[in-house]
Amino acid sequence: MKKTLKLGKYIAILLGFGILGTSCEKMIETPPPNEILVKDAIKNTQDLQMLLNGSYNEVANTFGGFYQTMAELMSDNLALPNNNDYREIYNHNVLFFNTTSGSFYSQLYRAIFRANFVQEHMADAKDLTAEDSKRIMGEVAFIRALCHFTAVRMYAQPWGYTADNSHDGIAVVRSVVTIPQKRESVAVAYAAIEEDLNTAIANLPETNNGYATKWAAKALMAQVAFQKGDYTVASKESNDVISSGVFTLSDTVNVFTTAAVSEHIYSIISYGVNDQRSGSYTSNFASGVPACQMDKALYASLENKTTDKRLMMLTVVNKGAQNEFIRTNMFNQPYFDVPVLHLKQMMLIRAESNAILGTDYALAIADVNSIINKSYTTPVVLDANATPAEIIARIRNERRVELMFQGDRIHEVKRLGAIEKERMFIRGHEWNCKGMLMQFPITEKTDIFNINPTGGCD
Repeated sequence: MKKTLKLGKYIAILLGFGILGTSCEKMIETPPPNEILVKDAIKNTQDLQMLLNGSYNEVANTFGGFYQTMAELMSDNLALPNNNDYREIYNHNVLFFNTTSGSFYSQLYRAIFRANFVQEHMADAKDLTAEDSKRIMGEVAFIRALCHFTAVRMYAQPWGYTADNSHDGIAVVRSVVTIPQKRESVAVAYAAIEEDLNTAIANLPETNNGYATKWAAKALMAQVAFQKGDYTVASKESNDVISSGVFTLSDTVNVFTTAAVSEHIYSIISYGVNDQRSGSYTSNFASGVPACQMDKALYASLENKTTDKRLMMLTVVNKGAQNEFIRTNMFNQPYFDVPVLHLKQMMLIRAESNAILGTDYALAIADVNSIINKSYTTPVVLDANATPAEIIARIRNERRVELMFQGDRIHEVKRLGAIEKERMFIRGHEWNCKGMLMQFPITEKTDIFNINPTGGCD
């Protein structure tokens, strides 16, 4: 995510529409004094880019730690938080008046709305070249896919919950609309996401100055396919990214440090304490007594705490006392880049996809062994003669640690439950219980949009 430029007059245009998420508010037909009209604001490519930056700004606010915190609270990585909104998410009983859940939802759809707005006003930029037109269309499609994918994973039951995936999904918004939208099925939502990602892959450049790239779109496609259990596509797309040679493993196990930027495929970039987008991580995980602390039972169950360098970033505070807690030191920096898509994610996806498909056990072993060799003081790698079951088990064990606090665990539980048919539980709640979802804000409820059931996992 490139540093956001000054957006004042352009954001004012967008906010003038009064649209948050998919709800409809009365349009302002006559602009108030000093409001700049669209026809006056969008005259060239620079103006269009500034508006696109408004969408990226929402992406940065969402994926700089906010989304990851919401997903981690739903998982079994964290202890019970003190924050009341967080407690509802943690307890799998999010109410429709939960302001944190509502803000998260609104940010996703503001990013989508602003991207759609750019798409529909590209013709107003009279100097727009064919090259810039392709790039901007690709960026719009990537932002839309990223936000829709995040929304459908957080607010709907996963792919595989029903045989034909006809269960309720999310509103799919691919144009500027001013009326309430219906809740599409999960099948329809995923089809739209994949269509947008194909557009992004076809139009984005391989390098893009911190914005979305072809490799970012391919990495996201790999993640989408992996969530669906489409391991053939997941293997291909992750392999394309890894084999590009653009991204390389670093010498650090902390992917949130500057030393690890060679692994970042798409990240939210912070430029300093006055322009840091990692604040949700810092405030939730790195304060004196952080709201997000590691679950004690999980910590006790983890092996290799003295040889796994990733687990060495965990600290037991007030050990033995009543107020003992476990914190992570991954985010103990004033500001840092937040990798949304990175190389080790792709290696784990390729490894498990190949192992499940049975197409390339040697490559699956090589992928996981590369991560093991980087992560342990005394690595114990997989043997070349490891069985398929041993390979898959080790890959999943490494994923559990490698992607901790990155918002992966809840979706892994749901994938294993829905696709691999395993009995998966989080704090006694099975993966498919009705409370294992974020709740839509009550403003979304209409005759054509039903919000999620309430009452938690009873």
